[in-house]
Amino acid sequence: MGLARRFAEQLARPQGVGGRLLGSAMDIANRKPTQLAVDMLAPQDGEHILDAGCGTGAGLAEVLRRADCAVTGIDPSDTMLASARRRLGPSAHLVRAGLEALSFPDGTFDAALLLNVLYFCDEDGRMTANLRRVLRPGGRLVAYVTHRDTMLDWPFAQEGLHRLFDRDRLIDALAAGGFARDRICVQETSITRSVRGLIACAER
Repeated sequence: MGLARRFAEQLARPQGVGGRLLGSAMDIANRKPTQLAVDMLAPQDGEHILDAGCGTGAGLAEVLRRADCAVTGIDPSDTMLASARRRLGPSAHLVRAGLEALSFPDGTFDAALLLNVLYFCDEDGRMTANLRRVLRPGGRLVAYVTHRDTMLDWPFAQEGLHRLFDRDRLIDALAAGGFARDRICVQETSITRSVRGLIACAER
């Protein structure tokens, strides 16, 4: 198995020491996308916010710096959840779960954060539909992905484990989960001189 394939698999589900080190490196690389996404999320005191694919908990830590929220994080990786627990302690409710199997009741959350996760979501929209279901009416989802034009230059993205997005494909992915197209907005942003990102906000 090639290095690019192993790296792609670790990004999809980090494991062990390598996964923990990768999580720390990605926290640094994703600092600006995380801040921009939480800016768009605009958490408010008293809200209940879900981070779907919470990784090391960096996104939830940023949310908690902005507002006095109840926060829940889910991730399918035990390695990432262990890192998130070390970072967040008792301030967050953390659950081992993937988007395909959310056990929360309908309308549990005021908002959801989805950072670098849509790459791994099914094309039929079942996972994004699960997210929409657990949002209250009027609740919002904010998602970040790196633009496909940037990722085409990255060898691991050619291994078939990542979906690639431009603006239209990102809107399509959220609409497949039941979000109305006229309630989806997408902003393109420059992360570095060589990296372009997309931030979407979809309202239930």
